[in-house]
Amino acid sequence: LKESYLLSVASMAINTNDAFVALNGVKLHDHAVFYLDGLDAGSEENNELCSFIPGPACASDSGNSRATGAAEGYVHVHRGFFGINAGKDLGEEDLGVSGNPLAADRYDWRNPMARVV
Repeated sequence: LKESYLLSVASMAINTNDAFVALNGVKLHDHAVFYLDGLDAGSEENNELCSFIPGPACASDSGNSRATGAAEGYVHVHRGFFGINAGKDLGEEDLGVSGNPLAADRYDWRNPMARVV
């Protein structure tokens, strides 16, 4: 493998509104493995409601709204998914395809979020 090869990767995490992983111009070498933390774009509030989250955990016609009012406003390491809506009376548009709020035991992660080989 030539030492001059660089790798850049960016990918949104599904079932989140603004979580992603990224690498920018990392030098490659033989047998390279990179562990990527989940990052929060800071562009939306992490309200864990399906009306703000695209992805297979939510209905296909949900996830198109943006919750920018309480957005952090800066990129930082994502805190994960906590199931903050469990037990709340939510509208149908905010529930997962299971008919319940999204649950931490199914959608949470701890860093690293991705492994690149």
